[in-house]
Amino acid sequence: MQRGFLSSNETVRLVARRILIGEGIGSQDWRTMLGELIAQLDRPDVTAGVLTTLDPRIAAQLERRAAAASMTVADFAAGAVREFVEHADDDLWFQLITIVRKSDDPSLTAVQTILTWVVTER
Repeated sequence: MQRGFLSSNETVRLVARRILIGEGIGSQDWRTMLGELIAQLDRPDVTAGVLTTLDPRIAAQLERRAAAASMTVADFAAGAVREFVEHADDDLWFQLITIVRKSDDPSLTAVQTILTWVVTER
């Protein structure tokens, strides 16, 4: 039986996702917290809490983008983070991992970073 191998890009994404969503290296606590935070972002109270930790200009831009898409901020934020987890390219994953590893609150930092990237020109 031949074993299939992932391309380097697929491997990078797989490792990065595992690190961020709970199957890889690092503290179990923050990985669990990140997974829970992502799972609960569609709750308005959770999203409101995250928005209060962002630069007010970023939070306002998220609110404008959500309104332009005829979505609640909670739905927009949850969708944006989930979209990132599923489709971000290798460079963004590496950048996010670097930022998260330096943080005292990695799960919140990951979500803050993703939401900031959603509304800023990169």
